[in-house]
Amino acid sequence: QNYTGRSSRGPYGDSLLEFDGTVGFLLQALQDAGVHKNSLVFFTSDNGPETMRGSRGGSSGLLKCGKGTTYEGGMREPALAYWPGRIAPGVTHELASTLDILPTVAALAGVPLPNVTLDGYDLSPLLFGKGKSPRQTMFFYPPAPDELFGVFAVRYGKYKAHFFTKGAFNSAATPDRACSGFTALTAQEPPLLFDLETDPAENYDLLQGGAHKPEILRVLKEARLLKAAFDQGMAFGESQLALGSDRSLQPCCSPQCTPWPSCCRCGS
Repeated sequence: QNYTGRSSRGPYGDSLLEFDGTVGFLLQALQDAGVHKNSLVFFTSDNGPETMRGSRGGSSGLLKCGKGTTYEGGMREPALAYWPGRIAPGVTHELASTLDILPTVAALAGVPLPNVTLDGYDLSPLLFGKGKSPRQTMFFYPPAPDELFGVFAVRYGKYKAHFFTKGAFNSAATPDRACSGFTALTAQEPPLLFDLETDPAENYDLLQGGAHKPEILRVLKEARLLKAAFDQGMAFGESQLALGSDRSLQPCCSPQCTPWPSCCRCGS
């Protein structure tokens, strides 16, 4: 189908319409094949929306900032899990991550996990209404991680501590200066601490105002310990971008042709 020009949101809206239609075709294909009751469909995203195009782009709603930042607008995404007859209709606000997909699928398929360190959890109890999410922590890196700084933010239960913050150009077109691409990397000491259950927009730092409740001090201590342990255990791999390009891995109709890459154009 042609979705061009069908949305009042311009090319962005047209793209969403086409994406929505494509998902519909996939679900219909499962039904036509008679396997929809034996298929788990999991739908989510890898990051928050770009807000740089204003009304012509995405919106993070009440969440702070957008793509490219470690604020909730850049990291929190909705997710849909669909399995007729197995997953009951409903809504949950339990903590989960795309890192949990592999352990969950492996558990459902009854296959062993690879013998490597994984950061994911089996979400089967949550999906099937038999328990809460086993995930209670999340660690947030910026788009360009650095061993010197480690994780930028730590989620611990309903709390989130920001140890470093930085804006992003993908989060422009917002009046919040913290989101701007011109907002430089800032070390937060003490870290910014938010209760995401009552303040998902990350507007009210719990450490502002002097005296702190014992619960807040306990959470702050735990967040520091979690960051230190995670940073210490993280081994950074070699940058693949720094290795340069390998012509043999690039698609080309005539791999040995010259001049490269203009000669790669395929004939009719």
